[in-house]
Amino acid sequence: MSDSDSGYQFASGDELTRLEVQGTALGPATRMIFAVAGIQPGMRVLDLGCGVGDTAFVAADLVGPDGHVVGIDRWPEALARARLRARQADLAHVQFVEGDIHDPAPGGPFDAIVGRLILMHLPDPVIVLRQQATVLRAGGLVVPVEHDIHTTRSLPSTPLVSQAVAWLTEAFTTSGISSIGPRLWGVLRDAGLHPLGMIGVQPHFGPGDPAAVTLAEGVIRVAAPLIERAGVATAEEIDVETFGQRLRVELLMNSAVLAPAMLLSAWATTSPE
Repeated sequence: MSDSDSGYQFASGDELTRLEVQGTALGPATRMIFAVAGIQPGMRVLDLGCGVGDTAFVAADLVGPDGHVVGIDRWPEALARARLRARQADLAHVQFVEGDIHDPAPGGPFDAIVGRLILMHLPDPVIVLRQQATVLRAGGLVVPVEHDIHTTRSLPSTPLVSQAVAWLTEAFTTSGISSIGPRLWGVLRDAGLHPLGMIGVQPHFGPGDPAAVTLAEGVIRVAAPLIERAGVATAEEIDVETFGQRLRVELLMNSAVLAPAMLLSAWATTSPE
């Protein structure tokens, strides 16, 4: 989403590429969460704030060709890339539509609503979930996936990773971007839903895994303006152009594993069990 009401502050051409990298890196953990929550073959699924399509593609793989996935977003450039990727992968059961996730989505009723790292950008995620729950069938599932940025770390701890986490934590807080993952149970309950379970999955990348550096560098690159505006660090201190190389060297020299922020999900139904 790129509209001013969404709170999403990273919309740019570079962000499209970063989202694809993120989607690949977080895909296995997202699949695990959706499967545990009950996304099954044949379901009709709505993906909120679909971006370039990665979360929708995970859901599409789980529901299979007899199911259907609709992704909704207000960022035309992201939707164009998502549609292209769906055609290239021959995913005829995935559809992407332009729309505001504050309004009940078209194409229902759905068996499940999903979304990854989208509620964190909303001023009131409860209102959005309550609205979208109206397009669910009776007993349908709501499965948001968010993160807890405070869990980001390297093993063993290394200076640049610790510094980057501190920058992001303070800048996100100052900019109103919430680390909402740990609060999802309460958010779902406040939206009038009935939570059923909660799980956290944290990907880990070895010191020689290029995905670790690419993922972290992408986050720092798009967040750098927020970090600077918040007065957390200067452009010189961040040094975006050398960040990836410095991180790569640090991880290799310390044989350090990089663990991005834990993905957390609580899932709920529209009806009590």
